[in-house]
Amino acid sequence: MMKTRLLRLSVLMLAFTMTSCDQILDNYWDRKAQEQYVSPYKGIYKGTYSGDEVGTITIEVAKSGNTSLTKTSQFGTDDSFSSGKVMDDGSLYSVRLQSGFTLLGNLNTKSGTWKMGEWNGNWSVLKQ
Repeated sequence: MMKTRLLRLSVLMLAFTMTSCDQILDNYWDRKAQEQYVSPYKGIYKGTYSGDEVGTITIEVAKSGNTSLTKTSQFGTDDSFSSGKVMDDGSLYSVRLQSGFTLLGNLNTKSGTWKMGEWNGNWSVLKQ
């Protein structure tokens, strides 16, 4: 009876150890893949925006796909902030400045719309 319990406990511990090792290996390979990932949109995109306000924008896409956005309005005010991400299909996700200026669109078409409160318009960029 004691041997049976000990055997069951040993089997359970072995199964738990194997599962834990698999999870550790999976996490390791996921991290490695993430470290080696290079966004196909990596680079600097410059262009203009127009509508209720006019100016220039620069979108910088890092290796990871994270974005940094800089906007200079017709009034000469600069606004920049690192935020957002470019998804694998080129769509912009949460690319927004602290002022509320938000880009919607896609880097495949290199264009889209923008909004800031009640103001809105269009934007387009070229990859440098």
